[in-house]
Amino acid sequence: MFHEEENNVFVLENGKVAYALYLNEAGNLENVWFGKALSDYRGILSARNVEGGYECMYYDVAAGKERKYAEGFNAQCSPLEISSHGYADKRGAPVIVRRKNGSFATDFRCVRHRAYAGIPPLAGMPHARGEGEACETAEFLFKEQSSEVYLTYRLTLYADKNIFVKSFSVENRGEEPVSLLRAMSLQQDFVSRDYKLVHFHGRWMQERAYAENDVYDGVQEISSNYGRSSAEENPFVYLKSADATADSGTAIGFNLIYSGNFKFRLFSDKFCGMHVTYGINDEDFAWTLRRGEVFQTPQAVMAYSYEGTDAMSRTFHRFIRENLIGYKNNNAYKPVLFNSWEGCSFDFDTASVCEYIDAACKIGTELFVLDDGWFGARNDDTAGLGDWVVNRGKVDLHKVIAHCREKGLKFGIWFEPEMVNYDSDLFRAHPSYALGYRKDGKPYLWRHQLHLDFSDAEAVQAVYRQMKAFLAEYPVDYIKWDCNRIVMEHDANCAERQGEMYHRLMLGYYSLLGRLTEEYPHILFEGCAGGGGRFDLGTLYYCPQIWASDESDPAERMEIQFNTSLGYPLSCIASHVNDSAVASYATKAALALFGTYGYEMNPNELTEGEREELSAIARLYREYHSEVIEQGELYHLLSPNEGNRMCMQCVSQDKRASLVLLMNRKKELQQFRFLKLKGLDKRRVYKNSYDRQVYSGEYYMEVGLNLFFEVLPEFSSRLIVLTEET
Repeated sequence: MFHEEENNVFVLENGKVAYALYLNEAGNLENVWFGKALSDYRGILSARNVEGGYECMYYDVAAGKERKYAEGFNAQCSPLEISSHGYADKRGAPVIVRRKNGSFATDFRCVRHRAYAGIPPLAGMPHARGEGEACETAEFLFKEQSSEVYLTYRLTLYADKNIFVKSFSVENRGEEPVSLLRAMSLQQDFVSRDYKLVHFHGRWMQERAYAENDVYDGVQEISSNYGRSSAEENPFVYLKSADATADSGTAIGFNLIYSGNFKFRLFSDKFCGMHVTYGINDEDFAWTLRRGEVFQTPQAVMAYSYEGTDAMSRTFHRFIRENLIGYKNNNAYKPVLFNSWEGCSFDFDTASVCEYIDAACKIGTELFVLDDGWFGARNDDTAGLGDWVVNRGKVDLHKVIAHCREKGLKFGIWFEPEMVNYDSDLFRAHPSYALGYRKDGKPYLWRHQLHLDFSDAEAVQAVYRQMKAFLAEYPVDYIKWDCNRIVMEHDANCAERQGEMYHRLMLGYYSLLGRLTEEYPHILFEGCAGGGGRFDLGTLYYCPQIWASDESDPAERMEIQFNTSLGYPLSCIASHVNDSAVASYATKAALALFGTYGYEMNPNELTEGEREELSAIARLYREYHSEVIEQGELYHLLSPNEGNRMCMQCVSQDKRASLVLLMNRKKELQQFRFLKLKGLDKRRVYKNSYDRQVYSGEYYMEVGLNLFFEVLPEFSSRLIVLTEET
C-alpha cells in the first residue's frame, strides 16, 4: 500500500491493478483510480476534476460555519466509496440508518484509517481467506454526522491475483437503538457507462442463462428475494467494455460471499457515469442495532481484467479454489460418484440398493450415494422431512455401507436439513419450528413441506442433534445438502424483528453447515437447492462443489455448464450423466467430465457398449481430472450463447496436458472448421487424440486443429486429449 501524506492519497496495488483513494477535506473518501496499475500516481488527483457549484459547500460542525470543498468535488456525481442518503447525493447509498426520531438522513465521514497485511475473518459468516503477505487491507473508520453510529470500511487487494474484496461493518455506540434500513457490501462508482452488463437468469432446469444488456439512463437491477441466491438470478454479474472480447478489453466481475437475498443495483444519471451498490437485498430488510451491537455485511468480491472476459473468469476460478473453499482436502482427488435418485427415486430396499452398487461398479463408480427416501416415514414427498432417523423397516443402512466397503466404494447420503413435512415427528413435537406456522393461520405449502425457521437457534439445534446422532452411528464420506423450497412467507418466530428474518435464516444455515463441516473435515459436502438454486460463494465456502442443475440433458446442460464456468471453476460444478435419449452416453459423459464426474440412472439397464463408453470417460477422469480440470486453467473457445457450438479447453498448470470438449446443437456438414486452442506452450509439441498427429503448441494456437472433414450430428461431441511429446 502506498500512502502519500501530503495529498491524502492512498493506493493499493499489486503491480498489475491498482485502487487509488483520496480523502478530501470534508472526510469523503473519493475513488480517483480503479484499473491497471500505473508507474506514477503523483498526478492522479487531476482525474477528479468535475464541475463545481453550490452543492460543493459543506458545514464544518467543529468550526460552526460553512466551508467550500476544494476544486474538483461535486456531491452529486464525484466517485465515492460511500454516498450519503437524504442529502444532495441521489445516486443511492449502500448504508441507511434510521434514528429514534424517525430520520433516515445518513452521512458518514472518515475519521481514521490504517493498513495491514491479510484480511480479517468474519465470525459466523463465510469469508475470503488470506494471511501474511497474500493480501493487504486498507481500513477506514467513518462516523455518521448526526449520531453515534460508526462504520468500518475494508478494502482488500490480493498480491497474486487481481481480486478486490469490500465490506462494511456498522456499530452503534450511542445510547438509543437505531435501525439499519439498508446494509449493502459495496459501492463502486465509474466515470463512464460505456459498458455492457452481463447477468445470469433462469429457473429450475434452466439455471444461469446468459443475458447481456446495454447500460442506459436510470436504474438496472439484478436481484433475488427468494430467501436464497436463487435459480432466477445468480449473484455473479460482470461489466465489460463495449469493445471487450474473451481475450481483450476491460471486464469487471462482481460476486457476493453470501447465499441469501441480494441486490446488484446500477444507476446512471445525467453525467453518464455508473453508480453500483451491491449486497443484501434491502426489500423487507430492517436490522435493529442496540448500543454496542455491530452488523457485518457479507463480503463483495471484484475481479478486474484488462485482458478480456476469460482472464476475469480465470481470476475468479483461482480465488475460489485458493482463497474461499475451505474443505480440508480440497486439492484431493474427488471420486467418481453414483447417485441413486434418477434410477429409483423413493422405490428401493436393501437388496435393490446392493444391486445398484454392483452394477455401478461396472462403470467406474468410486462413491455410491443413497439419495432421498432412507429416513422417517419417507416413501414419497409428503412425509418424513425433519426426521433424520433411518427407516430400518425399509433399508438396512449398515448392510448397504458394508456392501460398499466390500466393493471398495465410499458411501454418501442425502439430507434436506432446512425443511420439514407436516407429516413428521419433528413438526408434531415442535410446530413452532416451522417458518410462518401459526395455529390460527394457513401457512403456504409447497412440495408438501415447510421451511424450518433457522432464525430460531432451537430449531437449528434440533436438526443438529439428529444429524450428529446419525453420523455417530453411520460412517459416511459424502453428504448432499439439499434445499428444495424457497422462502414463501415472511414470518419468523422473532415477531418483533421481522426485518431481520431473511438474514438470520442465512446465519442459521451457516451455523449448522459450519459446525458439521468443522467437526467432520473428512466428509465431502455438496450443496444443492432444487438443482442449482443456491449456487453461490457463500455455499462454496463450506461445500467445495454444488449440484449445478437437475437438467442433465446435454442439449440444455452444455449451456448451463458453460455459463456457470464463466464465474465458477469447473472443480465445483457437480455434473452427472443421466439416461437422456438426446445424445449418446459418450457425449453425455464427455460433458460431465468438464465438472465433477458422476452418474444418475438405473445402471442395470445399461448395455455393454454403454457401460464401456462410460468406463472410458471414468478412466480419463481418474487420469486427468485433478491435474487438468480441478487445478488447470479454463479457456472458453466457443460460446453456445453466440452460435451452434460450445467449446471449452482446460490446460494443466505445467502446460503438459490439455482436454478439449467441442459440442454442437444442430447438425453440421463438412465445412472449413479450424479449432484454435489456447494456453499451450508454443515451444513444446503435443500429440492429440483426434488425428493422432504431433504439432507444436504454436501450431495448435495459430493454425488450429483441422476439423473440415467432420460431419457433426446434432448434439454430438468431440473430446480431444493433448499430451506433451518429449
